Amino acid sequence: KQPLTPPPSSAPSARAGVDIIEAGFPIASPDDLAAVSAIAREVGNDVAPDGYVPVICGLSRTREADLTAAWEAVRAARRPRVHTFIATSKIHMEAKLRMTPAQVTKAAVDAVRFLRAAGCEDIEFSPEDAGRSDPAFLYDILGEVILAGATTLNIPDTTGWCLPHEFGELIAKIRANTPGAENVIISTHCQNDLGLSTANSLAGAVGGARQIECTINGIGERAGNASLEEVVMALALRGAERMGGLWTGVRPVHIASTSKMVSDYTGMLVQPHKAIVGANAFAHESGIHQDGMLKSRDTY
Repeated sequence: KQPLTPPPSSAPSARAGVDIIEAGFPIASPDDLAAVSAIAREVGNDVAPDGYVPVICGLSRTREADLTAAWEAVRAARRPRVHTFIATSKIHMEAKLRMTPAQVTKAAVDAVRFLRAAGCEDIEFSPEDAGRSDPAFLYDILGEVILAGATTLNIPDTTGWCLPHEFGELIAKIRANTPGAENVIISTHCQNDLGLSTANSLAGAVGGARQIECTINGIGERAGNASLEEVVMALALRGAERMGGLWTGVRPVHIASTSKMVSDYTGMLVQPHKAIVGANAFAHESGIHQDGMLKSRDTY
């Protein structure tokens, strides 16, 4: 729903500018519940002078106990959201859930209605393993959750299976074929199993997604998630020229310090050649490169 024209530039503030913080999975443990609740109370009520305050989101399965825990954890935030999900690929429905497509659709719709009845007005829904799901089934279940009250549709490439042209086309077709899709935000959630999470996320944005789920330093399940710093800088450098004017509100001046903070707190070292934030990302060893840099930094 946001315009493609960037807002007027302003001096960098102390905030990175990320609009939505998915804080965790409250039902997983008492510690997770306490952590998400603390984030909702503190970060979710820390209003900047310009009025900015992020959405605080809790992740939940479609079970009522999970939904209740997620809503209770985030409801103290000024902008609370619950993100609920259920698998929609054939292999996941048959082997993991042991549910029919009709049962999966009912569970998804019931979850969204339950959250609405509880007072949650900002609801995100994910069809898990969407990258390997039948597109026709996706259009159906997504249309049903929109009718039930979902406000964001998140399309996950849960196993990192898609190629960029496939994922971008999937997003575009969901927008074109899902009833009510024009009234909600389409989101991407790409895993990095084949090293394509950033490329897939950008392809999804070009296809019409206006929310990109990503992580600092690309941390996440297995090979990780789409890297926030890669997505942000790709859009900053190429969004206007090659992606139809796409932009983000993230202020890149904060990327390096945020990356280091996350690395320090998690104990997960950043590989030296990691794009954007690696120690060698802006180092030049080749004599030809050094010669060009000494003459003009724009050469490399």
